[in-house]
This record gives sequence, C-alpha cells and structure tokens, in this order.
Amino acid sequence: MAVVMRAGSWEMTPRELSHRVLHGDIRLPSFPRSYRWERRDVEELFDSVLRGYPIGSLLMWRRPAGAGTVTVGPLTADVDATPDALWVIDGIQRVTSLVGALNAAEETVDPRFRIFYDPRLDEFVSADRRDHVPEHWFPMSSASDTARLLHWQRKARLDDAQLERCHNVVRAVDNYRLAVQVVDSGDEAELQEVFRRISRPGRLVRPDEVFGAIRTTSGRVESVDLPVLASRVARWGFGEIPETALARSVLATREDQLDREFIDELGSDAERREAFSLAERALGATVDFLRHDVGIPHARLVPYMLAFPVLTRFTVLFGPPEGRAAELLRRWIWRGAALGMTPRGEARALREYGRAVEGDPVSSADRLLKLLPPYEAWEPDLNAVHLDQVQAKVNLLGLLSLRPRIIGRTSEFDDRAGTVTDPNGLMERERDPLVRITSIPREFPRGFLANRVIHPRTVSGEDIRGALLRGEPDPDVLESHLIDAEGLGLLRAGMDHEFVAHRAGLVRAAIAEHVQENALFGFPDGPDLTSLITPGDAG
Repeated sequence: MAVVMRAGSWEMTPRELSHRVLHGDIRLPSFPRSYRWERRDVEELFDSVLRGYPIGSLLMWRRPAGAGTVTVGPLTADVDATPDALWVIDGIQRVTSLVGALNAAEETVDPRFRIFYDPRLDEFVSADRRDHVPEHWFPMSSASDTARLLHWQRKARLDDAQLERCHNVVRAVDNYRLAVQVVDSGDEAELQEVFRRISRPGRLVRPDEVFGAIRTTSGRVESVDLPVLASRVARWGFGEIPETALARSVLATREDQLDREFIDELGSDAERREAFSLAERALGATVDFLRHDVGIPHARLVPYMLAFPVLTRFTVLFGPPEGRAAELLRRWIWRGAALGMTPRGEARALREYGRAVEGDPVSSADRLLKLLPPYEAWEPDLNAVHLDQVQAKVNLLGLLSLRPRIIGRTSEFDDRAGTVTDPNGLMERERDPLVRITSIPREFPRGFLANRVIHPRTVSGEDIRGALLRGEPDPDVLESHLIDAEGLGLLRAGMDHEFVAHRAGLVRAAIAEHVQENALFGFPDGPDLTSLITPGDAG
C-alpha cells in the first residue's frame, strides 16, 4: 500500500515571512555557498513582486530546531528552540533575498541585499556600499519599516507621480502572497524524493527552452554537429570549450556511450538531435556552476576538461548542481586540481567518473570524491605558469581570487589604473596573462611565479616596474598583487632577488589558502541534510 505524505499549503506576505524567519519559526539550512544568487536575480525578484508575477512556491519541512543564532544573508538573530520549525527545502535563494533585502542595515556590504527602487526609471537597482546612492532611490529595507519609510520620504525630492510609485512598491510588498507548501513527513528519504521530483531535468523550465520550442514549431530545423554546438557555447562568455570535451559531453547524455569518443556512434538522427539538445542545456548549467559555484571564470582555467562530460551527465540525470551536491562537486574539482584527476589515464578516469554518477546527486558527488587520489601534503608549485599545466591554472585562479587591479595606464588614451582586472576578458585577450616584474633569470629557484603579476599585457613589464619604483601606487592595488610594504622596500632598494623570495612566501600562502577554501581537505563529505536540521544545530 502506498504511503501518503501529509502536506499543507497556505500563503504569507514577505513581511510575515521576514518576521517568522527572524524569530526562528522558519529556518534556512546553512552550508557553504548556500546563497548563490547574483544582484540581477534579486532585482528581478522584487520586480516580480511589484508586478504581481508568480515567483514559485516555497517547500518547507516541519522539524525541530534548537536555540541559537540564525543567519539569513547579512542578518543574524538569536532565536529560541522550537519543536516545529519550518525548514526551507526549496526556495532558499528567494527567502534569503526577500528577508535579507527587506531588513538590511545601512552598513550592509553585500550589494545583493542593497536593493533600491528608482521611481524615475521604474526599475530596481543594487549598489555597493561605496557607491553613490541618489536621494530619490527608495531603499527596499524601508519598505517594511514605517519609521524608516517616513524618514526617507522626508529627505527624498520626488514629484507626486514618483512618490505614488514608491507607495505602490510598499503596497506590493505588503500585499504579495507567497505560496507555501509544508511537508509533515518525518521520513527524510521521502522528502528527498519530493525534492528530486521538483528539481528533475525538464521540470526546471528556462526561457531558452520555451522559446526553443516555439522556434521548433515553425518548421525550421537547425543542423546538429559539433561546430554548431561549439559556436553556441562560445556565446556564453566562458571561452571556447575544446571539441573533444564537447563530443564527450554529448556522449555523456547516454550511459551506454560513456567510453566512446565519436558522435557517429550515437545512432539515428533523432538520437543525435536529442543528445545534442540535452548536452547543450546541461553544458549551460555546467558553465553556470563552474563560474558561480566553483569560481572558475573561463574555460582556459578549468583544470581538467573531463569535468565537462562528467558534469553534463550529472545535470542530465539530476538537474543543475544544488545544495550539498554542489558543495561536494566543488570540492571534487578543486581536490582533483591539486591531487590529480587522471592518475590511471584520462579515458579510464572518464569511464569511472561517469559511472559513479547514478542514483541520487549527493551520493554521486560523494563517489566522485572517493575516486580521487588520497590526500597527501600539497603546496603550490610556483614554477608552473603555462596554461597547459594543471598547477598553473590553480596558481592563476588563486591570484585572480585576489581581484588584481591594473597597475599602470593601459594605453596613452585609456587610463584604467586601479580598476579591477576583468578575468574573463583577460583570458580571452591574453595568451599569457603573466607580466614580469624584475629582470632576474626565469630559472630563479625561489619560484618563477613570484616574479610575475597577473595583468593585461597592454601595460609592459617596464611600465609596471616603473610605476612600482617611482610612483605612489594605491595600497589596494599593491595588496591585490601581494606586494606589501616590505616587498616594495626591497624592490626600491634594488634587492630584486630578495623581493622575489619575499613575495614567493606571500604568493604561495595565498594560493594554498584559496585551494583549501574550495577543496576543504579534511572536512567530512557525504550527505549533510540531517545534521543541518536536528535540534541544537542552529547554535
């Protein structure tokens, strides 16, 4: 006899949601990188609320929760224990965005929660803490706080129409109805099945899928081959993915083709078309995951190309990586970058990794981790600088994580000194993005990388050195390139070898820290949902 899950549904306003979250009645599972939305996502969410667009229902699980401090975006609150808290299972991004932005303090740093309504342009915008915020921008943090609303209204210089638009925003937040589904089942496996069905491939409808279906009904059928797929993928701003990796990704959509390398082996035209379509959608999710969750801004910096077919297969089976599975997959990529992913050869590794992806997403990611070589003491190899070396990619990713700034003028007519280098643009433009600082020999034993900065080559090494020796570099610029006061003093004293040796220690430590931050060596792997929602965990 089938077991019937008990579930209830109701509606609540964003104001009620905020109150219940900050009082501990509604809880958010907290795990590394659980909040992945970007600024534009949050802006569009509030625009949907204003216009009354549906934003999807929230799925919650009724479970006990302990007393302690809860964190929601930029907010923290001390809450009491409760035997029947509602844990958000599906809707973490939406809840975090709404509650975080509606209750953000003025000193909030994260721009994703500094959301404003511009009544002159009738649009939502976000701002960094250091950005100039015009007086007429209405802060969404005032929308559910009458005192803050009145204070802002006294300062803003708006005409009657603009003021009415702002009041419409407040009314929209007060009256919008969020759909909530609550599951009372105590069976975690049953809940995971519900979540799997909600998140299964094909249920997450994207605009490109909808409009692709419309184009298909017009009777025009586009050709299906690797060059076409490569050209489409190149439009995503992630760089070119080698056709070998694309071919393997197409084949990875079919379990019986995991160890093949030729598209012709797929069979009929219909099978080929389906495989290409699946692969393209899955590769889109893979690129998003690599860029936003793993911290890899460009295809040239992906340590191993087999990540594409493995992640394609994962996405075809389970949908885009999310939650605990996404966290474990991030560890898999970073640990593999440090320890090696193909100790027994690439073809064999691809078969083993591909076959590990089955059953459920968390177990699949955990099996991928277990296939990696055992951990041994690891430190960056500062002599690895060519992008055909995996360790060089690890090094560059470590340096890019510091958001390196431009040291000197990029041309006679374009002064961008001090601005943060665009990593994607840098990898697109530069074959070698490393520029030499001093003229000491490249075989200097303390580390070749320590004598380089990651920088556009529109500024020469001589100009960079001159700016360091004779100019007054911005401290933020120096810090972004790991040049501290001691190192700058050594360089200006003509002690080039000592400068490079000193900087080598800083570079090595920064790269090692970045790798550990993402690989989490020594941290427990495997499923984690139960530990997140047991009583006392919130403390």
